[in-house]
Amino acid sequence: MLLHRLRSEGVMFSWWDELLSSIEAGIKAGIESGLQSIADTLAPLLQVPEPAAPFQRVALFRPGIDHPISGAGLKTEGAAWRIESHWPQTVPLFEMPEAHLWLEVPSAQAGDQLLLCRALVKTAALTEGAQLFLSRAQTFGWTFSRTVSLEGDRDWHICEVPFHLKPDPQTPGFIKIGVEFMGRGVIWLRDIELLHAPAKLTPITDVMDRLL
Repeated sequence: MLLHRLRSEGVMFSWWDELLSSIEAGIKAGIESGLQSIADTLAPLLQVPEPAAPFQRVALFRPGIDHPISGAGLKTEGAAWRIESHWPQTVPLFEMPEAHLWLEVPSAQAGDQLLLCRALVKTAALTEGAQLFLSRAQTFGWTFSRTVSLEGDRDWHICEVPFHLKPDPQTPGFIKIGVEFMGRGVIWLRDIELLHAPAKLTPITDVMDRLL
């Protein structure tokens, strides 16, 4: 009798545990699905937007004509800059006052803008990898950056780093271009361009409609 009762209670508790596990799994799946849906909806706002017009060149940096900020580990080799590093480090190359961009493209003060750093790059022996970066440093200390990983090969290829710029005429900053080493390696760069285009934004009303 007692054995039969324990067995019955064991079956009941097992069924109850399975029910709770099923409910918990359903809630978890629902939350994850909801969060993924929100993430998918907000993704266009978090990513760099598309250009609303063709990019136009603002600046072109070339060896023998333009001089990079950093000198350590950097030298001119043919028609390219060669940068060698033996440890993790950031190598600043060029910077431009944001106000200079406004002189070149007066419309860049109005609304969201896109910047694009484009360069011909080749690399060798990048044990830990490296990145090309484009950033905006504000006068009161904040720096916002976008990066692209540099591949470890000896063939010239084009690398592009887009940047979503939100102009603030009251506190103009500096646009900066450089490379970041994660370890040892060599990078060659040439024909470094800074380009500009107005940004094509997704209206916030469209995003809210998707959420609702």
